[in-house]
Amino acid sequence: MHVPALETKRLALEPLAPTHSDGMFLLWSSPEVCRYSGRLTDRHNNPIPAPVRTPADSDKIVDFWTNAQEHGWGFRWALLLRSSREFVGTTGFNSLGPRSEYAYHLHPDHWHEGLMSEASAAAFVWLAGVGFCTEIEAVIAPENANSIAFAERWGFRTDDVSGEVLRYRRPVANVNVSRS
Repeated sequence: MHVPALETKRLALEPLAPTHSDGMFLLWSSPEVCRYSGRLTDRHNNPIPAPVRTPADSDKIVDFWTNAQEHGWGFRWALLLRSSREFVGTTGFNSLGPRSEYAYHLHPDHWHEGLMSEASAAAFVWLAGVGFCTEIEAVIAPENANSIAFAERWGFRTDDVSGEVLRYRRPVANVNVSRS
């Protein structure tokens, strides 16, 4: 699957690649990032410790997503500040289809700056343009109040209020890119 590079006012979204190894280690070695991320596995379903302990551990996450992209069922963009090329997070899709599952992780040093809103706007416009998806889903831990608030600002809603995770959904159509 071809995943294009995208740009926003402050971000470059690049298909995740081994060249992003250092940034992925900084992201995934953060306990705050891993708190609600769920189980991490490599492409063979072997567990990866969270937070990661070594760059080799985070490289397995990169490999997982580059393999998913090669097989066309999911991918990640690396989020880089355009001004400095600093790696600040990732966003992308855990699955692609009529209902595509969206996921996002931002380094805590950049929380509350509106960067994930910029990245999400670009990701949602891209997804609307590919034409095969009608609904976006975000799977969120019930304790993750910041992520729930983010999803709700983007028009995601849930009718599932029990269980270990909440499934938030929104239509792809009429993506409003002015959220923050």
